[in-house]
Amino acid sequence: MQSAGRRNARSFMATSKASPVTARRTTCYQCTVECGFTAKIDGNGRVIELVGPDCRRGAAQLDLQYHEERLLHPLKRTPTGLIQISWDAALDEIAERMKDAKARYGPESVAFIAGFTKEARPYLQRLAHSFGSPNFMTESSCCFSATFVAAELNFGKEFGYFLTGSRADSPKTRTLVVWSTNPVESNVLGERHFAMSERSDRALVVVDPRRTPLAEKADIHLQIRPGTDGALALGLHHLVFEHGWEDGSFLDEWAEGLPAFREYVKRFTPERVAEICRVSADDIREAARLYCARGPAQLLVSANATVHHTNGVQNHRAILLLPAVTGNLEIDGGNRRFVEWIRPKSVNLFDTIGGLPARVGLKRFPVWSTHYPEAHAMPLADAILEGRPYPVKAVFAIGMNVMMWPNTRRLAKALDSLDTFVTADFFRTPTTELADLVLPAATSLERAALIAWGDGRVVYRQAAVQPEGEARADARMLIDLGCRLGMADQFWHGDYLASIGERLEGIPGVTLDQLMAEPVGLTVPGADVHPERAYETRGFKTPSGKIEFESEELRRRGYAALPVYEEPAESPVSTPDLASEYPLVLTSGGRSRNFTHSQHRNVAWLRELEPQPRIQIHPDDASARHISDGDAVLVSSPRGTVTFRASVTDVVAPGIVHAFHGWAEANINDLINDATLDPISGFPAFKSSLCQVRKDSPG
Repeated sequence: MQSAGRRNARSFMATSKASPVTARRTTCYQCTVECGFTAKIDGNGRVIELVGPDCRRGAAQLDLQYHEERLLHPLKRTPTGLIQISWDAALDEIAERMKDAKARYGPESVAFIAGFTKEARPYLQRLAHSFGSPNFMTESSCCFSATFVAAELNFGKEFGYFLTGSRADSPKTRTLVVWSTNPVESNVLGERHFAMSERSDRALVVVDPRRTPLAEKADIHLQIRPGTDGALALGLHHLVFEHGWEDGSFLDEWAEGLPAFREYVKRFTPERVAEICRVSADDIREAARLYCARGPAQLLVSANATVHHTNGVQNHRAILLLPAVTGNLEIDGGNRRFVEWIRPKSVNLFDTIGGLPARVGLKRFPVWSTHYPEAHAMPLADAILEGRPYPVKAVFAIGMNVMMWPNTRRLAKALDSLDTFVTADFFRTPTTELADLVLPAATSLERAALIAWGDGRVVYRQAAVQPEGEARADARMLIDLGCRLGMADQFWHGDYLASIGERLEGIPGVTLDQLMAEPVGLTVPGADVHPERAYETRGFKTPSGKIEFESEELRRRGYAALPVYEEPAESPVSTPDLASEYPLVLTSGGRSRNFTHSQHRNVAWLRELEPQPRIQIHPDDASARHISDGDAVLVSSPRGTVTFRASVTDVVAPGIVHAFHGWAEANINDLINDATLDPISGFPAFKSSLCQVRKDSPG
């Protein structure tokens, strides 16, 4: 099928044949990978073609750029609906509302939330801290950060071992273990991901509740029950010690708490783990043998899938300890430390503002809050509706997605009750429908940005075209608002380029003039992979200076120090009474190459490829419920009911239902519990809850 981007390019060119065409470098704003594109611009200043990676979401940029439903002017809610207002009126009113909240309730009563895109986050955090609020929040409250925290608890800061697997291949790897990540759907150009390559000299083990394209290629596919990853990891550790496959000399010097850990894993025999995880004990044994006896072995983990459970952090800790136990840490072919990041100077004022009140979530999730320098977004509804830990009365957001929260209807009720709610976006969304003021955001084709990749590349992406209508870059609107709030000194007196100059102070030898002269950017020397076994000179930045099988920090905070396994808060085992009414395990969030989370549903050709919200249900479960492929079905939990279309498939195991997320008309997160969160990370159980599915009866 020809992409709409290409179709649009031809139609635009047909009306602009007499206009000269210029080319400008840009990056895709449809996801966070920041792929490079060349924008071809006609003499009227209109993008007529984008040349770049063969990616559906990249091809959709033109459809979105010139979409008839784009927000192009500031809007204000009135009793009769949204009306257009000027930027000056919008910024003046926002500033006055924020000042009023600060005067009446304190600066902490205003929360600042960043969703998509991510480029302006340093400016939003600077705005929050300059204003005096500690409550800068992002989607990291339920994305990535829990795996980050788990790794820091085990290995300390600057660990980096598990951020490299999805980016770096090694010909020395003899066994690759891919744990609950699906590169074909989750990564740009995923079919070319190194895990998908055919190699006769490399064994492949895949752990995933679904039979993904990668699982189809695996020597062993461990199709576990969602939320039981920790039990499987502990079972693999059991076999390592039982067979003497551990790296004893390394552990003698660098392991803290190993005797207690060895004793604990004795109870996780292959038979017990098979019963918990619903996989074959023989397959568990063979997976352990491949990982331990065919080395070097690399572990490739998801940024999210293993921690979207109420037991996620401890489960992920157990998984990450496997390379340490088996001698696959910091060796070529195993898990190497990630390259040194090239980072611009921080301008968020986090370390210099001083004296801020406690952030939302600090008391409830102290470990997460200590490791991740943000307020926690999951308890936001508690702060708004119940004043815990104190009242939040106003929210200023850019690209916020209300559907990200579990039990979404409760947060929607909370946002609707605020004194002030402001958000910026490209289109009207379920979030903008709750806002008092809505600001039109510029796309990446229309806004400049400083971008630094982990491999040392730095680029100043200049705007390819002028913004449509009155759309404005996120950073621009934040700087303008900061000045309106009387903080011009902190916001470069409105000079955006001055902010870029300050940020470049963190990258020695690179100036803005140099970057402007090099549209494809510069490569900064010094970004490279750490040497093998760098811990021999650097150690581990944990309290003990070693890898912590028993975490001193967790013990001190009152949590289990070992990476213990506990059943998910809702499961056929932990809540049998609930399971009698909701007998199916619900897992959600599997990626689609057509959409980025909730984006792109308004692109017609992508909707043709995936027209309806779907659940995947096993044929046995469908048959028992008289459900056929394509039927409308009601998916219910104690939180409510949502309508989907059934995809009857053995991609999922019996007793498991997988729902695709991001659909406004069928928001699966309406069904997820917002009260039972991982006690360490605060993450919801997006991937291990309970549900029931019934055929929808017309009328």
